[in-house]
Amino acid sequence: MSFLTFQLYLFFTFLRPVELFAQWLIPYRPMLVLWLFAFALALIQVFRQKQVAAQKAHYVLLAGLTLAIALSLILPNGFSGAIAGVSEFSAPALLFVLISFNLTSVERLRAACYVILLSMVILSFAGINAYYTGYMSQELVLPQRIDEDTIDEMVEKPDIPADDKSGHYMWRIRAVGFLNDPNDFAQAIVMTMPMLWWLYRRGRWIRNCIYVGVPGLAMGYAVFLTNSRGAMLGMASLLFFGVRNLLGTTRTVLMMGVMGAGAMLGNMTGGRGFSSQEESAGQRIEAWYEGFMMLKSSPLFGVGFQNFTEHHYLTAHNSFVLCFAELGLFGYFFWLALLVLSYRSVDVVAQNSPVGSLERDAGLVLRSSFIGYMTCAWFLSRTYQSVLYALIALCAASWYCAQKNAEVSEDSVLKKPVKWLRATFLMMGFSLFAVYIFIFTSQLKG
Repeated sequence: MSFLTFQLYLFFTFLRPVELFAQWLIPYRPMLVLWLFAFALALIQVFRQKQVAAQKAHYVLLAGLTLAIALSLILPNGFSGAIAGVSEFSAPALLFVLISFNLTSVERLRAACYVILLSMVILSFAGINAYYTGYMSQELVLPQRIDEDTIDEMVEKPDIPADDKSGHYMWRIRAVGFLNDPNDFAQAIVMTMPMLWWLYRRGRWIRNCIYVGVPGLAMGYAVFLTNSRGAMLGMASLLFFGVRNLLGTTRTVLMMGVMGAGAMLGNMTGGRGFSSQEESAGQRIEAWYEGFMMLKSSPLFGVGFQNFTEHHYLTAHNSFVLCFAELGLFGYFFWLALLVLSYRSVDVVAQNSPVGSLERDAGLVLRSSFIGYMTCAWFLSRTYQSVLYALIALCAASWYCAQKNAEVSEDSVLKKPVKWLRATFLMMGFSLFAVYIFIFTSQLKG
């Protein structure tokens, strides 16, 4: 009962059927009621079984990040602002906790990934359908103006987005809830696509076409219709790490170059380039520079949670920049430590679990999901997004299940904090240097 309720909540969290089909229920807070029910049942299970799919380090780092959010807001917004910020962050944080309470076996972990995968496949088909038929297009398709000099009232918007030939709008499919931004939607799809590997069966071509090929093509095309450049790079990272072992690094790089040229010729980013000299990309680099200036002005606790746009007209367009600008080096440490610990955990599972085991499959799948998601995060401001903390929880559960079944040594990652703490400090320095290099080279070209 507990796990079934959790699966239902997870399915509703990503799919958001209330917002899509029963908006009249929103004032009654059905998702909150379902969460309370699922959390209560999970808590009872934890007390009975005395196990959770995360270690003390995860909860300490999450608590540290929450404290950093509060401290970042006390000076600019006072204690009331700090409480409001913590309340805002509580949704992704508690999603991590709920997932860690439930995924105490590799079978449960795989089942949860199936639920997320099903949600994203349904949303991908729904978005494609909305784009070509107009059904629910107001909810699932975002018209983004291309010509800023055009007045909205002067341009007639067609009922079917695919029929618009005016050139005044770029139509971008999306979902609802925390995926209502096309970039968020595309990033979640990129994270989910590696989970299709669990449905693959060697030698069963018809089954693979139905269960892997069709959903994969639908999600890939949905990413194309979001016109998200960050997501396109995320998919490229999935492809690179997925086929490098088969083709070798050189052949893979050549293939990626050919595919990148094809994507540009096929206008797969809605006419928006990747060059730092392109206007939108240049604005992002400018935002990164402003983020550095915010860090310089408030190096310890930052300018405040969700206060980036109070100091610059655009958001950071980089999850790393957004974090150190808003939370300072104190909060940046906790956030990066969660990421480093997550990657090291799934990497250990992928490398050390027996070939063909469910634990190894989980490690490989979630390592790919993590790489794809964080590639997107380098170009999107998604530091506090719920999908990220769900992914961190899945990574934590992967290591827990492998360690529980003696597939990896308990001392391999979490019992030696010096290793991942050292990696965190190295990552802090490397990421700050990488952002600076992007800014510096852009200024040289300018």
